[in-house]
Amino acid sequence: MAKFKAMSYNINGARNAAGEVAPDLCAAVIKEQQPDLVMLQRIGSPIGLSSVEHLAERVGLSVYGSGLEGGCVFLSRFPLNYLQEIPLGADGYCLQADLELENERIHLFNLTLSWNLQQRHKQLQLLMGEEFLNNPSLTCATMVCGDFGLPLWGKDIVKLRDNLRRAVYPVWSANFPSKLPLWGRDRTYFRGPIRALDGSIIMTAAAREASAHLPIVLTVETRETRVTLKTPKRLRVSTKQANPVCG
Repeated sequence: MAKFKAMSYNINGARNAAGEVAPDLCAAVIKEQQPDLVMLQRIGSPIGLSSVEHLAERVGLSVYGSGLEGGCVFLSRFPLNYLQEIPLGADGYCLQADLELENERIHLFNLTLSWNLQQRHKQLQLLMGEEFLNNPSLTCATMVCGDFGLPLWGKDIVKLRDNLRRAVYPVWSANFPSKLPLWGRDRTYFRGPIRALDGSIIMTAAAREASAHLPIVLTVETRETRVTLKTPKRLRVSTKQANPVCG
């Protein structure tokens, strides 16, 4: 099994609740929670004080992603592999990567979707297609985090539920707007042998000021998915040399 602390956080261009560029506020909110993995959405300009490099340096994590303005990046304590940028059209964006931790592989999808119902429908159709989330090569535990726009309903939510299961934590899901949370815009979904042991929306005074979105923090656990092959004793390979295989 592998266990790690994850945060999903729409930093709204590193602009605080008053609309001022203030990346240090976001950095303080992240650092206080000490996550192993941060999925950032709506990052700010790659130039100047709002750069993700500056943010990552403040929190002591490494940046994974191109840093495209308005897009998504990962900040991680552990190495990430197989990064892939997925433009979803309109103002939608997704960043995919694999996390390797304690012989476990977790497929990560970090996304932001449109407020517009028709645009969001097209974005989800693309994301749920065989090229991405339903790609047959994705055989390991999968975690999908990000800003899903306004609350989902109709065919889109049915399709999500058919393919993914929503994290049971946090129980109270409203995280937007940060001053008076009314909607659960930011969500986490799982597929395969992975679950949230606990989770919460960070509602500190600093979090309410740092962005229009409150961050979500989860303790995530996977179960071991290696496939053990029975071989004759004289041909048996040491488990230290065997490669993990997702089942």
